[in-house]
Amino acid sequence: MELLECDYDNQRGQMRKQIFVPFAYLQLPQPTTMVKTYRNTAIFIFLILVGVQWGFFKPYTSQFPHFKDSTPTIHIHGMLLMSWMLLLIIQPLLIHYGKANIHRKIGKVAFVLAPAIIVSMFLVGRGGYWRGLGNIPDQLNHTFMALDIRGLISFALFSILAIYYRKKPDTHMRYMIATGIIGIGPGVARGLANTFGVEFGAALTTTDIIDLVIVGFLLGYDIYKKKNYKPFLFIFIVFLIGAVLWQLRDTDFWQTFAKKYAAWFY
Repeated sequence: MELLECDYDNQRGQMRKQIFVPFAYLQLPQPTTMVKTYRNTAIFIFLILVGVQWGFFKPYTSQFPHFKDSTPTIHIHGMLLMSWMLLLIIQPLLIHYGKANIHRKIGKVAFVLAPAIIVSMFLVGRGGYWRGLGNIPDQLNHTFMALDIRGLISFALFSILAIYYRKKPDTHMRYMIATGIIGIGPGVARGLANTFGVEFGAALTTTDIIDLVIVGFLLGYDIYKKKNYKPFLFIFIVFLIGAVLWQLRDTDFWQTFAKKYAAWFY
């Protein structure tokens, strides 16, 4: 319960009173800048979704209904992630249009959806590793594990923090945005490779740079506006570590670690 002061102003005069309102940070009309922020967030995530669809059209969507080399786990994983991306678009729009009650009700889906996605990411990574055994060199198999592991850890961190800070809208929103940015790599990198023939490793390096530029801009904006910059600082560090791991994918360090990881968890 939060104590709020609401100003009522009409032609007959002004009166001022205090009221107790639960979840008041969602129920009060948002300032113009915040309304634009929620709207722009939905647009930004929609653009990421377009990039994801572009990247996965040739290797996956275009094969409907006779998918090749796609297991039930992959289908479930795809549906879960699509549901999450749609959630990222719908939720800020609900706040934008003043539908806070619906926003909170739909938000409860994240308590189930986020853990399901984390499990599916692990299973897809393990499945990809086992399909690669005997079909591609072990070094290449261990290389692709860098993508699976960093994606799993990043999504787990951001989604858990977003849920934990669900009662602090600014912090919650930043971590939710971060879960959407994760989709740029898998989606746009495949699009660059399939459409323009960019080597997949180079394509992922490109999307890593895009991720860091986007998060770096958002971090700089928060610092400039004297807002809470800590969420985007943490997000930037996580993406930076992931980008470094991808550059280390062919080193003895990573190959040794990936081999042990596979032995422990796969």
